[in-house]
Amino acid sequence: MKLHETLINKLIKVYEVNAGWQEQKKLRAALAALNITVYNQQSTGTDVLVDANELEQKVAKPNR
Repeated sequence: MKLHETLINKLIKVYEVNAGWQEQKKLRAALAALNITVYNQQSTGTDVLVDANELEQKVAKPNR
């Protein structure tokens, strides 16, 4: 299973914004709050991990 590019970008942003605090408490909380799900890319049949909230938004508004 792979990480989707959008999830990789989101994780990097979470690290950039929340790293550096004592015992990484803020980073741990931000990572724990992520809602990650498995998505099957129909074009390749590959399962990838994605942000569930972003996936829900894309499914609700497919033309964006």
